[in-house]
Amino acid sequence: MKQLLHEYAGVLGVPQARLVLGASLTSVVGDVMAMVALLLHLHDTGHGPSAVMVLLICFALPLVLTMGVAGSVADALDPRRVLVVATLVQAVGALGLVVAPSLGWTCVSVLVLQTGFAFANPVWSAVMPLVVGEDLSGTYVSLSQGLRAVASPLGAALAGVLVQHWGSQAVLGLNAASFAGLLAAAVALRVTRRPTARHATSFLPRDGLAALRANPVIAALVFGVVPIILTVEAVNAVEVFLVRGELGASPAQFGLAEACGGVGAVVGSFAAAAVRTRDRRIVGLLIGIAAVPIVQIVQGLAPNLGVYAVSAFAVGLALGVVNALIFALFLHEITEGDRGKVIALVSGLSRTTTIAALAIGGVLATQLGARTAYVVCGSLGLLIAASAALRVRSAIHRSVDAESTRRSVPRGT
Repeated sequence: MKQLLHEYAGVLGVPQARLVLGASLTSVVGDVMAMVALLLHLHDTGHGPSAVMVLLICFALPLVLTMGVAGSVADALDPRRVLVVATLVQAVGALGLVVAPSLGWTCVSVLVLQTGFAFANPVWSAVMPLVVGEDLSGTYVSLSQGLRAVASPLGAALAGVLVQHWGSQAVLGLNAASFAGLLAAAVALRVTRRPTARHATSFLPRDGLAALRANPVIAALVFGVVPIILTVEAVNAVEVFLVRGELGASPAQFGLAEACGGVGAVVGSFAAAAVRTRDRRIVGLLIGIAAVPIVQIVQGLAPNLGVYAVSAFAVGLALGVVNALIFALFLHEITEGDRGKVIALVSGLSRTTTIAALAIGGVLATQLGARTAYVVCGSLGLLIAASAALRVRSAIHRSVDAESTRRSVPRGT
């Protein structure tokens, strides 16, 4: 524990790290507030699961379409220039949400917002080890994920209260203002990176895929874990209908229920910093993705809002551990010149799964109802988690066998 606190202090002792962490905290609060405000607005204006599904697909689509080019840009161009431009694009999209007169314009604004995010996110992730040092990169990930997790319940709780008293536009305006801090952090960023060979930019993430496959265990982990997003995201399209409809929550109670999940993510993210070895991180990931679907089934069967809120905390706890551990593995296992490509690839794959999940969630909610949708998604998640464990175990055994064979070959043969 003492060593962990010492490492946290080391990260916070870097001025640029403090600036980025603070700006990111503010921005995430704004993002979560905006998401909750938009969901409540759709529900209160009579839109159904299909409208929620379309909106959430718009949040995911830019990350899918740009995962190849965004990864190449992240590793090849000046990080500060990319971050400044991408953050300005995000701010334009956020301002568009404030003045959008219809669902169609709201979706356009979301697409602009998320296009900026698609280019900024892999850069922020890839350059921070250069800011704090490779030895502290895992600690930075846990601290960053933990602060982001703090921001999520804070934003959700604030959004519920603010929407109830002042309306959704006020919340969306605060989200737009939050990008000022992120822009300041981007302008102030100073990093020195080794020059990398320029590759032809492609919308297909070939380079990221090649870099990921160079590490078979991490590749198996990614392709085993990413499908669990199918069950996590599918219920996002029906969550507001379960909590507000089936369980009878007010807008403020809906925000507080969201906050419970965020609090769990805080605990999980900070706890993940204590997991230091590669093997333990892999085991922790697999346990986390198995826990999520079990708790989703409990959510679907929840008799009241209290049980749902406790379950939301448990889901957040598991996801907080998973997010922190997988990024720590990326920063330790993927070489510097390929981190942006891999992170963009994984984000794109995740959002591709999200789009499919939202479509499934919308259909389940319409045909079977919100409760049944949770139970079905949780059951499917258990199968995916079991499959992921088998794939990762097989990859580890193959990797060990290959290493044993390499060492047994006499030198000079």
